[in-house]
Amino acid sequence: MDNKSGISGYVFAGGKSSRMGFNKAFLPIHNKPLLQHMIELVDPFCEQVAISGQDSAYEVFNLELVPDVYPDCGPISGLFSVLQHSSTDWNLIVGVDVPFLDAELISYLISFQNQYDCIIPVHHSGIEPLVGLYHRRIRPVIATQINQRIFKLTKLLNEINTLYVDCNHLVEKNPKLFCNINRMEDYSDV
Repeated sequence: MDNKSGISGYVFAGGKSSRMGFNKAFLPIHNKPLLQHMIELVDPFCEQVAISGQDSAYEVFNLELVPDVYPDCGPISGLFSVLQHSSTDWNLIVGVDVPFLDAELISYLISFQNQYDCIIPVHHSGIEPLVGLYHRRIRPVIATQINQRIFKLTKLLNEINTLYVDCNHLVEKNPKLFCNINRMEDYSDV
């Protein structure tokens, strides 16, 4: 099966980077901006790739920008917005700040694509709601939750048919797999 069949990709880069103090999407990783690195990771698996965010500086990446439909609600608004934007049922979501994600993880998650609403990695340190596959059919559940002012993605995952995929074996191979860059100290470890 062609991995790109029926999957859109979205790199979440709409955060305020408040702990970093500046837009971390432009931090250099492997001689390119972090956002470009994440776009290139997602692209081989997706029919289309877009950026969840509205910073006009992102126009240099020549991809469609998807602004939040519900401003100031955090990642759940980005999720609703990209699922509304998407032309495919399945959507690969990755945060811009997890540079050690790899193709093996993405292939592994895609292999579980089935009757679930969402496929999320889980490991000894927790779950990763900003790395996963989401089906478009959950948009009404997200809209209801936002209208109730419930912005936690973990609450959403409990309301839908979520498959939590054990990724501990991948973390053993790549211990930094889910490491986030939120502060300069995190970036210095790259």
